[in-house]
Amino acid sequence: MQKRFIPFRLQRKPQWKDFFLFPAWLRMLAVSTVSLLLLTAVFFMTGHYLYSPQKVARDYYEAMLAQDWNRMYDCCRFPERQFLSRENFVNAMSYGVSGGDTPAIKNYRMRRNKGSDAGEYSEYTVTYSLEGVSEVQSSTVKIARGSRVMGPFYEWYIVPEDLYTKNVEIAAPKKAEFYLDGVRISQLYEKETAEESEEAGADGETVYEIPYMFLGYHTARIHEAERTDYREIFSVKDNRRREFLPELKLNDSTGKAIADMVEEAVQEFCAAGMKKDPYSKIRNYFSGDSAVQKKAEKDFAAFCGKVADDDNAGIVNLTVTNIDTTVSSADGKMKAAVSIAYTAECVESRFFFFHRTVTKSGTKNLELEIGNSKGEWRIEAWSK
Repeated sequence: MQKRFIPFRLQRKPQWKDFFLFPAWLRMLAVSTVSLLLLTAVFFMTGHYLYSPQKVARDYYEAMLAQDWNRMYDCCRFPERQFLSRENFVNAMSYGVSGGDTPAIKNYRMRRNKGSDAGEYSEYTVTYSLEGVSEVQSSTVKIARGSRVMGPFYEWYIVPEDLYTKNVEIAAPKKAEFYLDGVRISQLYEKETAEESEEAGADGETVYEIPYMFLGYHTARIHEAERTDYREIFSVKDNRRREFLPELKLNDSTGKAIADMVEEAVQEFCAAGMKKDPYSKIRNYFSGDSAVQKKAEKDFAAFCGKVADDDNAGIVNLTVTNIDTTVSSADGKMKAAVSIAYTAECVESRFFFFHRTVTKSGTKNLELEIGNSKGEWRIEAWSK
């Protein structure tokens, strides 16, 4: 029987149901191929978003505007980690800065500068505007490629040469220990010893050369046996020479012993509280009187309650940047006035794995009464 020819225009249009007329293996092959293509497209789109110069630059500027110094630090790579540590960066940037509303970035654009490839990094021009501000912000940022993450994707990081300076000379008194940002500067960084500086006409000073320092605020402390420590918060804007050559006064041995005990107690109280250690770790700083111990344990528990955990908001990082202690004697009792400068990173709210973090700086003042028990100084009373 001869088949009747049907013109093409009269043939039935294919429908999706016709797909099921194909063999099962062919249908599975088609579905698998389409799924693989979709997954590949999603993989490359996600990777391009997560690992790109544009992403790290946007994170960097958003963190800077939000004063999220930890996140800003994570976007960068620094040449060394002793002087350019995370703690030093947070302290340098956050001192004297009050938190506020974070302006939203609008009209964000980024383009690579022609001829800017220097082998290790590329220069980009970033322009953006802020909500409520008509003026357009523009800056240049250097970005370098890091290690391979997966396949064609690499880590990218900011080259933050505008955040620090190099080879800063600092002069301190001879025979004194010099502390920068809480770390004693060793002889490895001596540029001129006391003897060399005397030969050059200087009055017995030691000159250190610090290889790197963040632009911003730092703490200096000079310690010499039997003399009162000298402390100063200073600002670094360039690599000009700094001199810390104060007249160190002879201290009272009793006052020094009390001040050292109080400052150690403050540091240990904060450290133990942030770890939520048991009260027994700090109980020896307080008088053995039961009422004093009970009050101290209650205050320590209250402090621990302000520390964040997996479920609750609170303090996640606390740095004591400076402690000033003044010891005096009145009415037959030893008293200590303590001023504690600190920087705290706090989680203000949590919702599942979402949270909002802010950095705060401030000063806490305490008035303490000190007593002596079996030759050891102990805290007997305090007021906030």
